Amino acid sequence: MDELTRFARRLVEQLSASKEGVNRAVPIGQIRERILPYRTHRRALMLESVEDYETVLLRLVAGERGFVRTLPAAAALRCREELAGANPDLGVLDEVADSTIQITSLAAAQIVGDEEPVVVANEVKQSRRTAEIATAAAAPRDDRPIPTESPAPSAAPRNQGDHQCPRCHHAMPSGRQIVFCPWCGDRLIPFTCARCQTELDSEWRHCITCGAPVKDPHRYT
Repeated sequence: MDELTRFARRLVEQLSASKEGVNRAVPIGQIRERILPYRTHRRALMLESVEDYETVLLRLVAGERGFVRTLPAAAALRCREELAGANPDLGVLDEVADSTIQITSLAAAQIVGDEEPVVVANEVKQSRRTAEIATAAAAPRDDRPIPTESPAPSAAPRNQGDHQCPRCHHAMPSGRQIVFCPWCGDRLIPFTCARCQTELDSEWRHCITCGAPVKDPHRYT
């Protein structure tokens, strides 16, 4: 997974853990200061310096790969012009700090559907979901083992060309935000603690790391 996709995916994780949801428009300044600050997420982002972090954010705001919609459009144009130079002035992020970016449902589904492993903040060990994704990516497509904890119905249709659930391997609907698999109910966008970013199970009520009360805003209760 390249650095831009990793950055966008981490942003999706953080936004999905908030009550406002993943598709809300967020100011660029808030991403740097509160939602995805470098000092908190540098290990998960695998970026070695603030300059690397700001360069990737500049690429995201500029609209590279269409992961986000930037408003006003002039802010994206300003970032693209700066990136076109040999030595981009990263201070442009201060100029566009009040502009907003929004991840579309289609882009969110594309990012979450990536089968490469996700690096999370608590790198003590990889999550069960990450291990399943990595195993599925390494196995031959036509001979992929189905986890025994939630086998997929043999008669259910599968589409090799679309994104698949890493747990039951069913094809996911396209063109919309997918938080839970419609077949097995597994959560596709990680649920994390808003305080310490530890990845949690959707049913839990308290964080296992800091003890903060948590509630999955997407789970029906």
